[in-house]
Amino acid sequence: MFRFALFFATVVTGLAAALVVPLTAQAAPGDFDAPGTPCGTNMVINTRYDCVTIGSFCTLSDGMIIGTIGRDGRCVLPGTNM
Repeated sequence: MFRFALFFATVVTGLAAALVVPLTAQAAPGDFDAPGTPCGTNMVINTRYDCVTIGSFCTLSDGMIIGTIGRDGRCVLPGTNM
């Protein structure tokens, strides 16, 4: 009985995670000129053409945080924004 309950909880959690609205909004082609274009209050288009908040984290493909999003829409690495 415990295995079924664990399986059911896992399936429900996975389904809920798949249906959650993404945290970033995808910009439509033609809605931007280049990375750094404003797309909302305190938000810019980044180099992946997502509308993100300035100062949010940018990560590598494995999820490792490497810096923050600058006003130009690019990742600012610590110590290189001089």
